[in-house]
Amino acid sequence: MSRASVVCRAALGATLLASGAAAQGAPSVTLEGCQSLSEAAFRKHLSLELSTLGLERALPALELHCDRGFVTIAVQLANAKRYPVAARVDLGDTARGARERLAALAASELVARAVRATEAEAEPHAAESKPESAPAARVDLTPPKPARPARFELSASGTAVALGAPRATLWGAALGSRIGLGSRWSLLLDTRFERGDDALSLAKVRWSSLSGLLGVASRLRAGPLELSAGLGARVGWLSLSATAAPPYQGQSMTAPWAGVAVPLRASFALGGSVKPFVGAEAGYVTLPVRGNVGDGERLVEHSGAWLSASLGAAIEL
Repeated sequence: MSRASVVCRAALGATLLASGAAAQGAPSVTLEGCQSLSEAAFRKHLSLELSTLGLERALPALELHCDRGFVTIAVQLANAKRYPVAARVDLGDTARGARERLAALAASELVARAVRATEAEAEPHAAESKPESAPAARVDLTPPKPARPARFELSASGTAVALGAPRATLWGAALGSRIGLGSRWSLLLDTRFERGDDALSLAKVRWSSLSGLLGVASRLRAGPLELSAGLGARVGWLSLSATAAPPYQGQSMTAPWAGVAVPLRASFALGGSVKPFVGAEAGYVTLPVRGNVGDGERLVEHSGAWLSASLGAAIEL
């Protein structure tokens, strides 16, 4: 075997031994549900932070659990008995490229806490020979409880709806509530009053509608933005009042109506419990209302599809 071959083999062996040592001397990192975090970038920033704090040999085991823009970090030291230490970090408003650095900074601070507490426990207690001395202080290691999703919500909004044949535009207001049915589902309730005029060749018709919605909705959160889509039934009472020029005479009528509704909403968490939102609702009338002239010809009709928009604010209780 040539001398060059021996040198190459020795260099390769040294490289493999160094790689194995680095793997054995690297912190253990476990990520759960953290698709928005790069493990490689997190390890790089963590190594830099631990080096800055002089904790290269701490060799912690870290577990990161991500949920709705928050990451819970738990740190376990190999020689510690009363750990892990845990903390919860909000990544929702952090730029995507800086999330790994923020998580690594929080993790390095937890490692420093754990190391200091472990070293304090390892020191001889000066009070062992003095039974009456005060006990050593203990660090509270209870992880923070995750934020509880809102159970109840009230909202108020202005509304506009296009409905009927011929098409009429009504304006009004709505009061609504959402009752939580878990982390994603909610029960929807609302009450609306809307009014508008429709100028026709034979008469001017005033529409007045009072309705209520009962349904369910599923929501999806992406940082401060929350999207919601639902399905429900809208039932109401419609008043049609016709005003005609002589020699014609206008009349009024009221009747119930009902339909299937698909409510949509996008709300924005700006801090605190108040959330502004924009909404839309598409629906189809299953119990129509018809207003006829004296000879039986249709004048107006509340049937077919309707489409509404809303703008308002909600408060979480």
